[in-house]
Amino acid sequence: MTLGAVFSVLDLSTAVLASLLVSFIYIELGSPYTWLVWLSTSLISFIMFPGSFMWLVYLTVFGVYPILKGYIERLPRWTWLILKLVFLNAMLTLLVLFSEALIGQSLFGDVSEIPLAPTVVYCILWAMMNVAFLLYDRLIVVLVVFYEQRIRPKLAKLLK
Repeated sequence: MTLGAVFSVLDLSTAVLASLLVSFIYIELGSPYTWLVWLSTSLISFIMFPGSFMWLVYLTVFGVYPILKGYIERLPRWTWLILKLVFLNAMLTLLVLFSEALIGQSLFGDVSEIPLAPTVVYCILWAMMNVAFLLYDRLIVVLVVFYEQRIRPKLAKLLK
């Protein structure tokens, strides 16, 4: 998480990697511990880098999503996509409001210099974030399967 705060190019990448660790903790230890990991990681990131977007993005989207994904995917399959997108768009709305109120910067940066109307730019960015989120959701599935099939058995042998 520190890399993401220091190098702004890596902020989303480190939030994604940290969220994958939350997924693995969810697999190994269960739900109560993952909530503690999410909360403590968010708090430590805020304390260390209060002016960065990284802690806010991790707190609202990437840190909590792997936990909620576990709950959502226990429901009927047809509700998964709807609930995931509702979650994302609600969190993006909160993220936009929090970023402007707490940090004093727009989540999307300064779009006034772009020739298109700011509303069009916001809609395009919002749609791109929805697509990126669905790719991120798929990435979690792929990496969790990889973890369970390849890494977890090796860890089990090491810990015996």
